[in-house]
Order: sequence, then structure tokens, then C-alpha cells
Amino acid sequence: MGKKGTVFGRIILVILTLSLIFMGCEKKSDAEAPAAAEAPAEGARGDELVVYANKSLDYYFFAAVQEGVKRAVEQRGWRFQASVADFDSSVQTSQFENFIARRPLAILSDPIDSEGLIDVIERSVDAGVPVGIVDTPTTGGRVAVTVAFDNKLAGIMAAEKIVELLIEKYGEPRGKVFNAYGALSSWAWRLRKEGFEEVMARYPDIEYIPAPGEGDMVKTNNALINALTRDPDIDAVHCPSDTPAIGMAEALKQKDMWKKVGEEGHVIFVTIDGEPVAQREIEAGYYDASVVQDAVSYGLIAVELMDRYTFQGNDVPLGPYMNTDFYWEEAEIVQSPSGPYVVIPPYYMDETNVQDPRHWGTMAEKNWGLAYN
Repeated sequence: MGKKGTVFGRIILVILTLSLIFMGCEKKSDAEAPAAAEAPAEGARGDELVVYANKSLDYYFFAAVQEGVKRAVEQRGWRFQASVADFDSSVQTSQFENFIARRPLAILSDPIDSEGLIDVIERSVDAGVPVGIVDTPTTGGRVAVTVAFDNKLAGIMAAEKIVELLIEKYGEPRGKVFNAYGALSSWAWRLRKEGFEEVMARYPDIEYIPAPGEGDMVKTNNALINALTRDPDIDAVHCPSDTPAIGMAEALKQKDMWKKVGEEGHVIFVTIDGEPVAQREIEAGYYDASVVQDAVSYGLIAVELMDRYTFQGNDVPLGPYMNTDFYWEEAEIVQSPSGPYVVIPPYYMDETNVQDPRHWGTMAEKNWGLAYN
């Protein structure tokens, strides 16, 4: 087929849509996607390509984001292709440039940093290829839509949950709080640390113990082991992502301090991201809470909005975004330096709601079959 806006292509889409209606087919939401997309009907723009420039697949979170993009693309009868830069900005830029040369329907990406792709985004748009961004917003560039998370608010919420639990324990906000923060080169982890420390600074009777966990399980394990060796009376621990938090859980086990909520000696445990491991530990009674970042929603929403607006030659409108397929249900689309930005809100997952099927970990692991290792 020729360019995406041809009259012929639109007629074919209308015919296909009407035929599905007459057959009594009911369209599933993106969050309820089947395990494998059905093959597109002949003429259903099946030759259109949508590509995804990923930063890494080393974390389950990034794998789930990519899977969401892939499913949203293939549900619409388009072809999908991805590249992985393994946290190398120059490699990601080169991969992005190679994608532009192929003239796809669109390029989506999770940038390694907020500035590294701005120039290549501009070249893509100049070449007639729109760009969607997920997870890590850029600080500029003509981006059709960005779908990301309020990372600073997540850090604030994690700290507030710990303060709440310390008040339950002591009747007042006091105690010792350990935070194995992530690498400060990461835009997301840096904002989470800022939000967490902003709350801690309000409570002079809470002793705050930060340590550079760097987002690595071995480093978070060592950092907490060392902290507990110096001071075994730590009341609460926090990690800004669930994968490195596994190292902290192992540290508590090594120190014979791995106790359930309500048991004598329980150490308050709060994370961010809401991966399947957090769900399991909350269900088992060891984690108190996780502040959820909905990885599954990113790609589904970005492709949906580009299909609905960008590919029709329209701007993504600002204002409320509603989608009850996701636990958070309502987000806000705001204007950012790079264009329309869907701000996915953080929320708490704890013993009261951990069984809800709309958590992204449940969708990715159980509905999509994306194994959590």
C-alpha cells in the first residue's frame, strides 16, 4: 500500500469495520488482548510497519512495555519490529536513524535519556514519520504523544506510606528508614529519590539512611547488609524498583529479619513499580505496599492515541483520559515541552487490592503469558 493517508486505505478500513459489525464481532479493549493477534484480513493495511526503539530488555518492566506496544500494533493489522540498545545512547540513536530510512507508519521509543533522541526525533518528523514516546519523556522534539509516569509523585507516595506505617507502629512519625536509591543517571530513579527525600525532610524524628543501590540486586543486598550490621534497629526499607528490591529481601533473610506484616520484628517494606514479585510478596504478607507504575498501559495507549489522532492528521487533545481496563482508570493529558503527555498516575497496591486483575503484573504474566524470571 502507499502512504497511510490514501483514500483507498481509508475505504478499505471502513469496509473492514462494517463487515466486523455485521458479523456481530465485539472489539476487545487493548488491555484484554488475546495471546496472539489474529492475522489481518487482506487489504487491512497489513503491510504497514510500526517500529519500537527500546532501551533494554534486562528488566521485566521494559519487556512488558515492549509487549504492550507489539500487541497494540498487531491488533490493528500492522507489522511490528523492535530494536534494543542495551542502555547505549549512541546505539539507540543509530537504530532510530535506521528505522527512519525504512519510512514506517510510526516510530515509538523508550529513550535511554531525556535529551539523547531529540535531534533524531526532529529528523524523523521532517521525513514524515511521527514519533511516540513511552516511559522516559524527552525534554524537547515534536513528539506526537508521550505516555509516562509521575515518578516524583511515586517517590512521595512511597515515603508517605512508610511514614503512615511508622505512625501506626509508634503512635508518632519516628524511626529509622533505609533507602537503596537507584542510579542517579536515570531520570526516573532520580525523581523518585527527590520525591522520597522531600517527604523524609519533613520529619526530624525519622532518621533517614540513604545508600546508592544503583538499581542492582547485588548492590542493594550489600548496602542493606552493611546498614543492618551497623544498625540492626532499622524500621523500614525502600527500593525505587522491584527488581533491585529482591536483593534487599535477601538481605533481610540473611539477617533473620524476614518477618510478615504483624509479626514481631517485621521490617516495613515498600517498593515502586508493582512487578509480579511485589504482588507475590504482598499476598504472602512480607511487603507492605508497592507504588504501581502501569507498564502495560504505556504502549497500548500510545498506539491507540496515534491511531485515533496522529494518523488522521490531528493533534492528540489535552484533558482527561479515561480507560477502565486499567486500575487507575483516569489520567490527564497535559502539554509538555515535547507535546501532548499522558501522565499515568501512581497508585498503591497492598493487601486490600492485590487480587484485582487489572494490575499490570497480572495482565502481563497471566493474561499475556510473559514469564517473570
